[in-house]
Amino acid sequence: MGFDLDRSEMRQPDADDMPVPDVSIAAADQSGFSRALSRNMLAERFAIEAYRKIAEHGEHYDKATLRLVKVALAVEEEHAEILSAIMENLRVLNGAPAG
Repeated sequence: MGFDLDRSEMRQPDADDMPVPDVSIAAADQSGFSRALSRNMLAERFAIEAYRKIAEHGEHYDKATLRLVKVALAVEEEHAEILSAIMENLRVLNGAPAG
């Protein structure tokens, strides 16, 4: 295909790109579950960026393939939103200020 999806070349998402807060968890809440959520969020961000890169080159694909990429992108964005909500709820439950 003509582009590399290597993580080292991935641009950092702008604040406007995704409606997800910083993935860092309060220092008091570094349980294994919280670390797993943080790692999962990073993986979701990588997947979102990869699908966006692929979609940008949509003129190289047939309509069915482009649709599949856009559906996959929407699913990954939904996953990121769900993880973000879970992480925010954990912060609130652990007494960290919201926001």
